[in-house]
Amino acid sequence: MLVPESFELTNIRLRRPRLSDAPAIFEYGSDPEVARFADWPRLTSLEPLLETLRRREILWNEGLEYYWIITLKDSDRAIGAISCRIAENAAEIGYLLNRKYWGKGYATEAARAIVDWALSLAEISLVWATCDIENIASIRVLERIGMHREKILRNYRIRPQISGQARDAYLYVRISKTGTIKQKQHKI
Repeated sequence: MLVPESFELTNIRLRRPRLSDAPAIFEYGSDPEVARFADWPRLTSLEPLLETLRRREILWNEGLEYYWIITLKDSDRAIGAISCRIAENAAEIGYLLNRKYWGKGYATEAARAIVDWALSLAEISLVWATCDIENIASIRVLERIGMHREKILRNYRIRPQISGQARDAYLYVRISKTGTIKQKQHKI
């Protein structure tokens, strides 16, 4: 499978992360509003972030998860990130964006590019994402890119910035253009 290291889009660019992105990622990853619906604790220091960036490089090289930094076209500074994890015939996406850039369509543009790319792969039948049922902005992004709400996942994930209790999430799915799910052949 050929995985693009970058995407040149209308208003933004997606590229592989670098350790030098850590200060910009820390800026938005430590923002309580950005981290509100995340399933990880808000960033409080650079060292765990640097380790996460190193781990993401390993996951990319092993073909387990792909992670791109979102930048504006005229700047190389990280303003957000988007990931795609591929398993069997499906891909899961996730994204976050610096609060300074909310409401400008950048998350939608990035998510549309990654979903379209994933669905262009012969081995991918569907792309899915989850979001907290109160994350209205993410719901709008997923619906704008043609994903459909499939169901509510009860007690799906803990959102540490909200509470220590598992919260409900929506499952969104977009199926390949053929409308069929490719079945993996299993030997018995």
